[in-house]
Amino acid sequence: MHNGKWFKILLKLPAILVIAGIWFLSSQSILPKPKGIFGFDKFQHLLAYFVLACTAGLWFPRQKWQRPGAALLLIAAAISSAYGVIDEVHQYFTPGRDCNIWDWLADSIGALLGAGAMKFAALKLKPEEEAAA
Repeated sequence: MHNGKWFKILLKLPAILVIAGIWFLSSQSILPKPKGIFGFDKFQHLLAYFVLACTAGLWFPRQKWQRPGAALLLIAAAISSAYGVIDEVHQYFTPGRDCNIWDWLADSIGALLGAGAMKFAALKLKPEEEAAA
């Protein structure tokens, strides 16, 4: 297989790993609680879905992120937010966990911020050929 094909496949792996990590953590009845802001439940949700949206954004070529408009940003955020719904329903069936709309709202805000970070990075990062010129 051509190196470009392998690279495209490898770019999809981080989102799959993040989804698996979220699923694993959501399957636990009790989670350790870090100190400080990292122990705040809504911040954990926001951060996890920020990362998910960023890694989901890797599924789309940078050139598409560089196009004007917010369509791709909204698509990446919506996909990540939809997974937040799936995760909350999953937690409903996990002993010691609950399904919480406020958690999903934090997921969705994190997803929107993560997709926004992808859009910002794509617009600020120059392609290699432009940077060399």
